[in-house]
Amino acid sequence: MKKIVITGLVGVVLSILIGGGAAWFVINTMQPTGAAGKLSLKKSLPEKKKKHTNDMFVALKESVITLSDAQSEDHYMLLALTMVAESEEAAKKIQADEPLYQSIILTTLADREYEKVRALKINEIKALLNTALNRELKLRDTPVPYSDILISKMVFQ
Repeated sequence: MKKIVITGLVGVVLSILIGGGAAWFVINTMQPTGAAGKLSLKKSLPEKKKKHTNDMFVALKESVITLSDAQSEDHYMLLALTMVAESEEAAKKIQADEPLYQSIILTTLADREYEKVRALKINEIKALLNTALNRELKLRDTPVPYSDILISKMVFQ
């Protein structure tokens, strides 16, 4: 009985050693080296995000948007946005152009049906507004002074 137990333990230890050695060999010898290795390592590492240490947050006035449903009844949406500026000059530009941003936001959302807007996720609304703002600013040949848009409040009635 002792011989069977000892033989079994030796077999398990030997299997672990062989498997570990094979894994070590594959990991260490099958990696690309030189420029190819550096390139594959760069692709596998996540890109470092830009540090936002000097960002300024500019809160826009809340917008009340009237949305109609399929039965032509009015519903209201309260939306508060905050724009992220990377400098004080950009923050001042955002504050100066706030009526333009409010108008773009209003026209973008007011043209849609209540049910469709209500069904959108927050990130979808953010992307919709970001696209509309970027498109309108490009048409006006105005540089985009913000790096991101944050939805700080959204209420439907």
